[in-house]
Amino acid sequence: MTSLLDIAPASEFVDVGDAQLQVFGVTAQGVALLFGRFPDLRKLMSGVEVDSEQIGAFAPAALAGIIAAGVGQPGDEAYEQAAARLSIDAQADLIAAIFRLTFPRGIAPFVDKLAGLGASVGVQSPKAPDTSSPKPSKS
Repeated sequence: MTSLLDIAPASEFVDVGDAQLQVFGVTAQGVALLFGRFPDLRKLMSGVEVDSEQIGAFAPAALAGIIAAGVGQPGDEAYEQAAARLSIDAQADLIAAIFRLTFPRGIAPFVDKLAGLGASVGVQSPKAPDTSSPKPSKS
């Protein structure tokens, strides 16, 4: 029988310039830190509408925070500063891998799972954002 101690967290290697950086999914601790620091990120992830001005205000710092959490250093200022100095292309590659590892089935099933857990203890959770493509218009 497998023990919890035998299970290694899933990871990916992402090319950043001439180097490869190992990234992981963000843990519950990392998510809690990020949501505590960036309440608009929490809103955005739960499907609440956030206007572009609000997104522009928190996104650069939040992306750096997500990258730091994705390399196993949630809340570490030095890692966040290093992540903030990367090109937007490198940041996008890292964020994409971290998102895949954090939500391997996508964000909607994760939010639905949390809603189900919350309902079992009498807490209502926000509905997951619709991630399906819009239907083509009939013109």
